[in-house]
Amino acid sequence: MKEIKAIIYAMLATFMLLLTGCSDEQASHSTTSSTDTKQAVQVKSSSDQEDDHSPSKASREDVVGEAATVERVVDGDTLKVKMLNGKTDRVRLLLVDTPETKHPKLGVQPFGPEASAYTKKRLEGQEITLEFDVQERDQYGRLLAYVWIDNELYNEELLAKGLARVAVFPPNTKYVDEFKKIQEQARKSEKGIWSIENYAQEKGYNTDAVKNQSSSNQKDTQSATSCEGKIKGNQNSKIYHVPTGAHYNQTMNNVIWFCTEKDAQEAGYKKAKN
Repeated sequence: MKEIKAIIYAMLATFMLLLTGCSDEQASHSTTSSTDTKQAVQVKSSSDQEDDHSPSKASREDVVGEAATVERVVDGDTLKVKMLNGKTDRVRLLLVDTPETKHPKLGVQPFGPEASAYTKKRLEGQEITLEFDVQERDQYGRLLAYVWIDNELYNEELLAKGLARVAVFPPNTKYVDEFKKIQEQARKSEKGIWSIENYAQEKGYNTDAVKNQSSSNQKDTQSATSCEGKIKGNQNSKIYHVPTGAHYNQTMNNVIWFCTEKDAQEAGYKKAKN
């Protein structure tokens, strides 16, 4: 009987040892699994942070918009388009303003016809993508959009050629910083609207500046005409000739007249040696 009890106790002790070993192995596996899961989350988090980076300037591939076909160009910054659903709509280009051609009060402004002609040549009959900003329509019911064609932003194109100025109407200001930089380049190069001093302004176009420049040019012409037969300048060589000079009576192109030698010198001309 004692021998049987001893055997039973020995078996129980062995079973308990085996049970304790399994428990430790499960705990160890659980800890390892938890660590692996935590590491996977950290890696995923790091990956998400890298993918969150976006380019500072939009490209055509980034644009989410609506496709349309330009049926007619109203003026430099206004279009009539046909949408994919077959409906027609009027579109006003965002953040740009071209000089008027059909305004009931302002009439035809300088570089208005040029802007209209360029937009017609560039866009009429073409497929475009309309990119919208915060506000979809203006007070006249026109769609407000940035126009993309051939992977280029047409609004920018008008500014670069000096055919439009930046016109800011919040809250539609997505590309305002880029547009102002392009406008500044056109202004420095005196392209289009920027060739007339004080014509393009923040709130519109100052036609008085055009009148003043025309008046000034007219006075210069009158002055040059009244000085004819006196000091003869060559606009190509920047050399002037006096009536007693050896080459005064020679025929030359691009002649400009000055009343006095001082006038010629102040204009940057040098006296001929003979």
